[in-house]
Amino acid sequence: MIHTKLSIVYFAESNVVSLNLLQQLATRMIKNLLSLSFSLYCVSGLSQSFTSSTLPIVEINTAQQIPNDGKVKATMQITFNGKGTTTSITDTPNIWNGEVEIGFRGASSTGYPQKSYSFTTMNAAIDSNIVILDMPREHDWVLINNWNEKSFARNTLAQKIFSEMGHYGVRLRHCEVVLNGTYNGIYLLGEKIKVDKGRVAISKLKDVDNDGANVSGGYIIKNDIYDGSNGWQSKYSPVGHSDRPYFIYEYPSVSKITLQQNTYIKSFLDSLEKALYSSSFTNTSVGYQKYISETSFIDYFLLNELFRNVDGFKKSSYWHKDRWDKGGKLRAGPVWDFDWSMKNIYDCNEFSNTDGSGWSYKIVDCPADVLSFGWYKRLLQSADHANKIHCRWEQLRSSILDLPTLFKYIDSVELALQIPQQRHFITFPVLGTNNGAPEVDKIPSTYEGEILKLKNWIETRINWLDQNMVGECSTVTAIDKPNTENVIEIFPMPSQGHFTIKSNGRHEQFAIYDQTGRIIQAGQLTGERTEFEWKGSKGIYLIRIGTSTYKIIMY
Repeated sequence: MIHTKLSIVYFAESNVVSLNLLQQLATRMIKNLLSLSFSLYCVSGLSQSFTSSTLPIVEINTAQQIPNDGKVKATMQITFNGKGTTTSITDTPNIWNGEVEIGFRGASSTGYPQKSYSFTTMNAAIDSNIVILDMPREHDWVLINNWNEKSFARNTLAQKIFSEMGHYGVRLRHCEVVLNGTYNGIYLLGEKIKVDKGRVAISKLKDVDNDGANVSGGYIIKNDIYDGSNGWQSKYSPVGHSDRPYFIYEYPSVSKITLQQNTYIKSFLDSLEKALYSSSFTNTSVGYQKYISETSFIDYFLLNELFRNVDGFKKSSYWHKDRWDKGGKLRAGPVWDFDWSMKNIYDCNEFSNTDGSGWSYKIVDCPADVLSFGWYKRLLQSADHANKIHCRWEQLRSSILDLPTLFKYIDSVELALQIPQQRHFITFPVLGTNNGAPEVDKIPSTYEGEILKLKNWIETRINWLDQNMVGECSTVTAIDKPNTENVIEIFPMPSQGHFTIKSNGRHEQFAIYDQTGRIIQAGQLTGERTEFEWKGSKGIYLIRIGTSTYKIIMY
């Protein structure tokens, strides 16, 4: 017997064609078929039948409406036959097939026609953690909408880069979602930010962890919307301001944190800010470096400035801290929420400029729904910190922030979504419209135009940052105290492959190290001038000559 499933589609708000007429036409078309099943889809825009995809397919079915607050039980099936293959809506679910609790997530995005969700996998067994699409085992997940993100690449690109910088980047996978029989477009299925060995890998706090090293970690705190009970107000105002921002509890939550843990994390952050705003804030023993992981703050700054993220230094801005005996300093991140980034938007001047200019950290001086802590405004008053940012920028530009490398990833997203994006934009006809983030520029009317606009924006932004990056990275910097008996010159720096070391003629031993401390090359200087032909990769390296250490930059 032949079984055919026909999907009848129509505009929810259109009076042009009646549903009865569509059904009559469809019936005549398949009058010779032995079996007929109608599935009716009604969505916010023009819809279509959905039968298969080259992406993972997520099907969600709820018996009751998802509430504005809280979660409801639902069933979820996730099916994917692998990269380069086609997955059918009728295939047996092979990733997950079970019960979940699901609810809305986000703030402004809850008003979008395409909603975002958080969900928890449930299981009759004790362990409800599962592996989804090669992401580490867990039970708390998110589905991020793309109604405001027409390239589908902004969030995944940002997380990919932060991970490549050496930090935890939230894993996200493109998928297509069907909710209660209705095709609902392209989503990002990914990890919820939480403490876990596969996510924010810091110590988990128990109710009994109330003293000593136990109470010192781990914590996740964020800069976000204060609702009157979900955080506490800082004792300090950002530079140039009288208002004081709010710290928001993420982990432990406000309902689970103990009195002792609450006292500890408030005291720690108060001590950090006291040091940061003191006259001795650059002192390595008592200043900001005593409390923060400077490397993480530098990378967090560079990523959010690279993409001029309007939310990077206010809403959705996270920090985390582990125990004393595991480092104990405050680390910046994870990064989150880049759908309003990489665009010229009507906000304060920092974000509406079309020439690539502007600094996201200056959101602290702009009218905003959430007051930023403005820590970077103070940190940049340290020449040492600004110089470290500049050197890190040069290193990243010669590797993961190389334009061809960035464009290669964006091209891969465009290729993977060539067919799915067509379905998405039929369901949500937003191409050519200014929806979500209020963009300054003309909105492309095609997906290809969105990809080109994104690439052009990134190139313009990087060119501006190359010319205007904070601080300086001197071409030859003595890291240790130099040997005054043997003056060293290294030139030209930066170098494209050939450089010279000039000394007073002493035959010093030398060793060149990469950023991990691995020796790349070693030997002895040949006299007054030693010529080098560099055959290694681009990047920033250290060369130790005698008792002194210098930096060399290869590009």
